[in-house]
Amino acid sequence: MTSEVLIDAHHHLWRFDPVAYDWITEQDVALRRDFVLPELRQMAQQAHVTGTIAVQARQSLEETRWLLQLAESEPLIRGVVGWVPL
Repeated sequence: MTSEVLIDAHHHLWRFDPVAYDWITEQDVALRRDFVLPELRQMAQQAHVTGTIAVQARQSLEETRWLLQLAESEPLIRGVVGWVPL
């Protein structure tokens, strides 16, 4: 028996801060809130998603490190697309 694998190839997680995420404008009402693991788990389960790729939402090493820490402890997160100053 083969289990189906369904990967969400691009999602963001953040604790909303209007200064840190200044690209989210006042008009982006749906985005001006936290997006964190409990919500991701619930939405993934509802959509039958078995893995996700977390993608950075701002150019910050701090955020990239945070996403990598989440990925280490959360089996749902299969990869991270982060940011580094090259």
